[in-house]
Amino acid sequence: MGFLSEFKAFVMRGNVIDLAVGVIIGASFGGITKSLVDDVMMPPIGLALGAVDFKEQYVPLIIREGARDKYHALLGELNPDVKQVQDANAEAAKSGKPQAEVPSAKVKPTLDQMIAKGIPALRYGLFINTIINFVFVAFGVFLVVKLMSTLQRKAAPPPPGPTKSEELLGEIRDLLKSKPAR
Repeated sequence: MGFLSEFKAFVMRGNVIDLAVGVIIGASFGGITKSLVDDVMMPPIGLALGAVDFKEQYVPLIIREGARDKYHALLGELNPDVKQVQDANAEAAKSGKPQAEVPSAKVKPTLDQMIAKGIPALRYGLFINTIINFVFVAFGVFLVVKLMSTLQRKAAPPPPGPTKSEELLGEIRDLLKSKPAR
């Protein structure tokens, strides 16, 4: 048997086709559950937790000086009052004067803005979304497997009736019981 005919026999086996169909359906199912989590489940959960969008939840990793400077510059762009104090503090630092306290930022940068500026961030909100997505996918697969096992479970056939010899033995027993004892 040649290499190509062996390959054809392998590909045409039923379980390979079943696997391919399963992968395709699984990918679609993953997209459905991702949409269910991101578009249907997370908005009400976020609303219940105080209008939180989990995708936008992060912790900026501004340990290095360059990242810290980029983060503060981005805060200054988004919050004009912070920018004014930052500029005044820069001038004060040059002249040796005391610096004013920078007000807290009213507008927090979005994750996209952080990424665009090259500021590293610990994106725990996306991780929470992924975990919830996994739970829904696992639950959906569980339901499908349970349904399939229920459909495949056949009703137990009734026990077979007595054989011909068992019937004859039963008749002999009944005849012996009906005869008077001697």
